[in-house]
Amino acid sequence: MGASFHVKVIQRLALSLFNLARGLMQKDISYQLNRVDLNLLVAFDTLLKERNVTNAAKALFVSQSAMSRSLKRLRETFDDPLFIRTSTGLTPTAKSLELGKELQHILPQLSALFQHNQFDPRECNDTFSISLPTFLGSTILPNLALELFDEAPDVNLIEMAAKSNPYDLLDKGKLDFAIHYSSSLDQKYQATKLGTIYPKLFVRRDHPLVGINATLDEIMRYPVLAMNVEEDHKQAFNTPLQQILLELESNKRPKLRSTQTHVLMEIASRSGAVIFGMNALSSLPDFDSRFVDIYDFVDSKQYHVDLYLLQHQRTFTSASHQWIASRFSGLLENIL
Repeated sequence: MGASFHVKVIQRLALSLFNLARGLMQKDISYQLNRVDLNLLVAFDTLLKERNVTNAAKALFVSQSAMSRSLKRLRETFDDPLFIRTSTGLTPTAKSLELGKELQHILPQLSALFQHNQFDPRECNDTFSISLPTFLGSTILPNLALELFDEAPDVNLIEMAAKSNPYDLLDKGKLDFAIHYSSSLDQKYQATKLGTIYPKLFVRRDHPLVGINATLDEIMRYPVLAMNVEEDHKQAFNTPLQQILLELESNKRPKLRSTQTHVLMEIASRSGAVIFGMNALSSLPDFDSRFVDIYDFVDSKQYHVDLYLLQHQRTFTSASHQWIASRFSGLLENIL
């Protein structure tokens, strides 16, 4: 990293520290800042995410008593209770929430400041979590895992079920990345467009509908299997299948909706059922040898859904996060 990069980081860090200093109630700000241990800031950030002393201690691999001492020091430093104990855990005070906003800027900048050396994936031992639809996970994760065995042997991946609203998990640090159907106007999230998915209907290769140019009404007479996607009415998202059924004025419902693509494939291969899937399904291993598409919506833009890779601003300056994000993006862009 060049000197100009570090100058910019230091400038941003100085501004954030100034804003943080406004929350300190002592007269001598220089003296008070000197008392702020960086480990305390990390402990405070973890307490904000976990809202529980025991869970925060586990997250930082320290004892519960050590975390309680850190909380006591934080309260003394900021001259505020910071958290109120309730039956459900810790509830942050107004000042705690205000300081937490500043920490979202400070901690990533501190991380960038200390990353002097060029990133080497072979020396990385981070664990990354990503939520994504299972059909995409089944497509990219096997290849990615095999590549990481060679290029970054100490890196670990955690796959999580796709969320209709992943922002809370991103905010709390419970999730590093999310494959999502919309970007965000909030600048604390970075959204990288990966491509577009659209509906396609698949049947087994010896199905009666193959080769007859069937209409949508004719296809819908057969049992329908569909991928189960969590819908979020607050974000006005409905699955394409639901939109299509409404437009057909059909009362038909899928015989099975599942998050497990291989379950749908197994049923469709042994029956007359139709898989209501997406274009990316064709990238699954052996899919094309077992199934054929009989109808698609490539020209029906109203059913198209853009996909984005989301991450929180705390990881913007993390070389390891940017590296793994580029791997996710590269693999997904090839199949969308």
